[in-house]
Amino acid sequence: MRLIRLGIEDLDRGLGGGIPHPSLVSVEGDHGSGKTVLTMKMVHSMLSEGLKVFVITSEATVKEYLNMMRSIKLDAREAYLKGRLSIYPLHVEGGQWSRFLSSFFLKVASSFLELNRRRFDAVVIDSLSVLTVDTPVHELLTFITKMKNLISDGKTVILTFHPGFLPEASAMKLRASSDVYLTLSNARVSGINVKSLRIVKLWGSTGERVDSITLEVNPHLGLRVIPLGGVKL
Repeated sequence: MRLIRLGIEDLDRGLGGGIPHPSLVSVEGDHGSGKTVLTMKMVHSMLSEGLKVFVITSEATVKEYLNMMRSIKLDAREAYLKGRLSIYPLHVEGGQWSRFLSSFFLKVASSFLELNRRRFDAVVIDSLSVLTVDTPVHELLTFITKMKNLISDGKTVILTFHPGFLPEASAMKLRASSDVYLTLSNARVSGINVKSLRIVKLWGSTGERVDSITLEVNPHLGLRVIPLGGVKL
């Protein structure tokens, strides 16, 4: 196991050194809470460490995803052109998402990753919520087992999802299976819109960590930590 530093000193310190690799990382948060931005930072850091990364996204096209990364100072176009970053958008052309399609794509995504496990070191699924609409417990458990098998093979799997996307019993199984479990929420500090990151579970860190970190997505500086010392609330 190694730690992937995210390149933001206060964030890495709060995480006890960085994100452990290999591991199963779960990031839970409401719409607009910063899940995609945080996982993009993880993707960029893994690419900087020489890892090959797959991204399965229901949130953007390839061009949109790369432009979003570039807009927060995380340019990954070179890695994409050289084949070290592969992006797979999930779209239902000419149709609508349904329980059947969600379950179908969940199985397709997990089978695709198993078949291509030699082509990547880490994978991000953003977001798992779309793939698990009314998913039966046994299907989710099968998916988690397949992801854990990838981790046993030296891969890191990063999943984002929304609160309440699964029955609580199923969600608890996902959280319990995760090596890293983070939650994000929107907050406001001294008139500034920020993201509150809670580190609920973190296996594999080597240093001291904190329970929560306040983040800001700045269009000029990218993702940064807001120090709360001396700030009047």
